Amino acid sequence: MIQAIASFLGYIIRFFYDIVGNNYLITILIFTFFTKIVLFPLTFGQIKSMEKMNKMAAKQKEIQDKYKNDKEKQTEELLNLYKENKVNPLSGCLPLIIQIPIIFAMFYIVRQPLTYITQTPKDEIKTYTQEILNKEDVNDKEIQSSELVIAKEKNLINMENIPGINLGDVPSTVFSKDESKKANPISLLIPILTIAFSFIQNKITQKTSNNTPEQEEMQKTTNLMLPILSGFISYTMPLALGVYWLFGNILQIVQQLIISKIVKKDKEKILALEKGGKI
Repeated sequence: MIQAIASFLGYIIRFFYDIVGNNYLITILIFTFFTKIVLFPLTFGQIKSMEKMNKMAAKQKEIQDKYKNDKEKQTEELLNLYKENKVNPLSGCLPLIIQIPIIFAMFYIVRQPLTYITQTPKDEIKTYTQEILNKEDVNDKEIQSSELVIAKEKNLINMENIPGINLGDVPSTVFSKDESKKANPISLLIPILTIAFSFIQNKITQKTSNNTPEQEEMQKTTNLMLPILSGFISYTMPLALGVYWLFGNILQIVQQLIISKIVKKDKEKILALEKGGKI
């Protein structure tokens, strides 16, 4: 399933790649922006749903306390509460559920750009692999792991859009003893910046979500672990994925600030109506 998604996304990336004159960096940035635009309605709905859930927090706790010894009745009352307020408690998870397969698909795409972006025939990739490894008998794993090397050496994808920085390089190889595999030390900036902006994004989300003290406490671990996880993935994967993740975090911050302003204006309108004022 993930490979099927990777193939579909690969066609979209190839489309952008051709449009921008084979610039891999610009392609990744455009594709990241494209995914954020497509997912914006879901993200907006997620935040609106969270706002409603926060307003209902006191009533939820009241029901949970009242029926703490009757889980069946508690569930029934909570479902009625959600129905009355037209809230789906699972809607907040939808954007995340959709983004997870996209991220996993990107793992395939950045490691096998010839398969998923240029759609190079497998037999051709195999021939290149035999040439690079200097042996006739090559297996699927060797073919797949050789794609980045082939793409760079044969210049089948223009990955070096910034002098000295190749988006096929892996930041962790900066410390490799093999000089031929070493990435430019500057590449370490990507995982570092990814951690920083992921942390900023979580802080902004926390600040604008109006969570209850209990929710704030639950988010502390998440706010710490997610930036570390994103930095680790950016450190161990080709730079193209790190750029995708970093730019995605930046766009998410901008998106969050825009949505927060919209939600704030909606609140002000509702308060004005409740007070009998004019909008």
